[in-house]
Amino acid sequence: TQVCLLLVELSADLREWGSVRESITRAEHTVMGDIDDHLFRHKLRALQGLASLAEGRYYDAAKSFTSVSSDLTNEINSVISAEDIAIYGSLLGLATFDREMLHSLVIDGTFKVRLELVPDMREALRHYSRAEYGQCLSILQHTLKRDLLIDIHLHSHVPALLDMVRDKCIEQYFQPYSSASLEKMGNVFGCTLKEMEMVVVKLISNGSLGEEARVNIADFTLRVESGDSLDRKTRRRARVAAAKMGAHFTRSAEGMIMRAACIESGVTIQGEKQRRGGRARVGRPQMQEDDPEMVVDDDPEVGKSAGPIEMDGSDSDEDGMEIENPNEF
Repeated sequence: TQVCLLLVELSADLREWGSVRESITRAEHTVMGDIDDHLFRHKLRALQGLASLAEGRYYDAAKSFTSVSSDLTNEINSVISAEDIAIYGSLLGLATFDREMLHSLVIDGTFKVRLELVPDMREALRHYSRAEYGQCLSILQHTLKRDLLIDIHLHSHVPALLDMVRDKCIEQYFQPYSSASLEKMGNVFGCTLKEMEMVVVKLISNGSLGEEARVNIADFTLRVESGDSLDRKTRRRARVAAAKMGAHFTRSAEGMIMRAACIESGVTIQGEKQRRGGRARVGRPQMQEDDPEMVVDDDPEVGKSAGPIEMDGSDSDEDGMEIENPNEF
């Protein structure tokens, strides 16, 4: 057992995480039955958690660290200490576990004994369990982040893990609401309106806030529509479309009826193209060729006067009868 454990520790010191996983698998299949070191398998789990963390498999790493017995303290402190296990397990669990699993494995499970070694992380978990997300993120960002960034195993993963915790807190915060102000959310989570808008848009894009979540840029609010609201909008759109179709049908029917009535009455309307050829003569009655009283003069100046036309004595009848202008009504 000691040889297998030394091989795993050596591979971890050399950052050869593929060899770490192979050595752990070989050790688990080689060492069978009762062994003198009852913490041997828990040591392997801690080292397995380091390998998963280095490879970016945060959920698997959290499962490995939280399953390590609290009896394991500084037996492998050349690679990982008891405080490291407490910090890694709690931070990774906060970033990847759901609320129920976080309570069962970290806050209320056997792992809570390790939280006594890191009081700040314990306070952050307590605020999270009470839905005090702003205080939780404040502790992580302003108290723990400085120490996490100088951790030999965790430093390169700190920004990604803190972003995961922040996104998870935003999801939990917005879950009971159908609408929330981005400005107020920014005040809660300690960021500006623009930063909050970018984070919310990212969460909507990856589906974390649901398919119905939308950002209203006009008043900077985050809204989510329920199934009943979507059904109401669908019915409203159907009613509007039906009303427009009915209005169009009514106009078309009235136009056809009016056209049929005009055709039946012999009323025609000249189009724009027909009027371009000459001046339209609206309201002027047609003169009959066989009417001796009607004389058509080719002079265009004739007929411009609005009054009656008086004839002299040589052309008029004996009683001086006046002839009315046919253009005057």
